[in-house]
Amino acid sequence: MNSIRIFLLKGKESMINHVKSIQTLGCAYWKKSRNKKLEVGDICYLYLIGKGHYQVRYRLEVVDTNCTRNDSSCWIAPFKADNNCYKLVPTAEMYMGNKLSLDTLENIGVNRHSQFKELNEYQEVFLSQYFREL
Repeated sequence: MNSIRIFLLKGKESMINHVKSIQTLGCAYWKKSRNKKLEVGDICYLYLIGKGHYQVRYRLEVVDTNCTRNDSSCWIAPFKADNNCYKLVPTAEMYMGNKLSLDTLENIGVNRHSQFKELNEYQEVFLSQYFREL
């Protein structure tokens, strides 16, 4: 069995309303790409870009690695159907504070330009303290 890995993802709120997706659908969908290899059980911290966020807002768990997008109602950009994407569900309440900015991420060793990054144990312990389990 593979061990659980921890990642940072960045979501552009100008394309998809991730908050709406998680609040109304109970999940977020994520497009697959060659450099993003997620497995069921992996944990993803979601940093939101735009709409006044610019913070890590969610701690999510990958629950499906081969599903169809069902979030067309949450798209701001033209919807792109995807029959092979990841499904992530929240493991904690949305973080509403202002202590998980790009500057904070850099202070714990995460490059501010990273769009997708596997995190180390120190970074995960640091981020997890801001999320209250559901």
